[in-house]
Amino acid sequence: MLDAELNDLPDIKAPELTFEHLVKVLSSLRPLQRYSFCVEAQNEGDVDKLYKGFLKLLKGNLSLEEVVALYSASVVLFLLADDDRERSCNQRLELLNKTFNYSDTLKPTMIHFATVEMMNSLRLANTNEEYFFIYLLDAIPHVLVASDTGKMISLGLLRALIAVLSGSRIILYIYRSLWEAWEMVPQISQNMILLEWSLRRTYALLKAFSLLMAAVAFNSGNRELKQAGYRGFELPNCTTEISDWFRTLRDRLEEKHTELKCKVGLQLVRFVDHNILASLTETGNESTSEAGNEATSEAGNDTAG
Repeated sequence: MLDAELNDLPDIKAPELTFEHLVKVLSSLRPLQRYSFCVEAQNEGDVDKLYKGFLKLLKGNLSLEEVVALYSASVVLFLLADDDRERSCNQRLELLNKTFNYSDTLKPTMIHFATVEMMNSLRLANTNEEYFFIYLLDAIPHVLVASDTGKMISLGLLRALIAVLSGSRIILYIYRSLWEAWEMVPQISQNMILLEWSLRRTYALLKAFSLLMAAVAFNSGNRELKQAGYRGFELPNCTTEISDWFRTLRDRLEEKHTELKCKVGLQLVRFVDHNILASLTETGNESTSEAGNEATSEAGNDTAG
């Protein structure tokens, strides 16, 4: 699946997270504030002390509250700007993976609690809601592949993001099905997207839905989640309805941004083509092909009879 790089979309990319942003989030994570190394590192501006301290914590016995606080801390640390990007990224990716692999708990109540806590704490990184969307969407692809627990939390975050964008109210922050998430999307007026939404907000909707669709419907690694009792890991029967809505939005975006000569807007058009419509079209063709094969087989059987 071809994905857009935010480096190519300067009008969409959020400002880099600084240590001050990290401190805002850490200060809200009370389960971590009782550890002296965490408080000292915040006062000293010492990222390495935080990294080493959190890794050490993961070797001990932690409460649910502490684990969930580490989820948020590891995500913000991962997103933090750093001069030595390659070394820093490898270290922080290690912390992210180890944090989300600390426990393989898949209880719905735990997933709900973790998702809500992460939404609330990560919002503190920046008061600009759209920047928060981008930070979340930058981190989710890495959390998705860290563990099954990380995947279910990521799906809950994507669903919650779509709910925020569509103005939908949800009670439990747990992924249910692609159909349920899709039902929130048409509640958004396309006229409002075209006339009032920024390119960043539009990208957030497109990215969230495409990530959700790719993770649940086009991923063969969901077997253990199904065994744990989770459902909704397939495309709904309404793929034509989904395609029609996104194709209409795509065409209207193309018309608007062609007239405005806006390259970033036209990149969003290509994003829809490659990350949403192409996948749905391929799936539709496969379904049609399977139906055709069945019909041919039945016709052959009738002839043989």
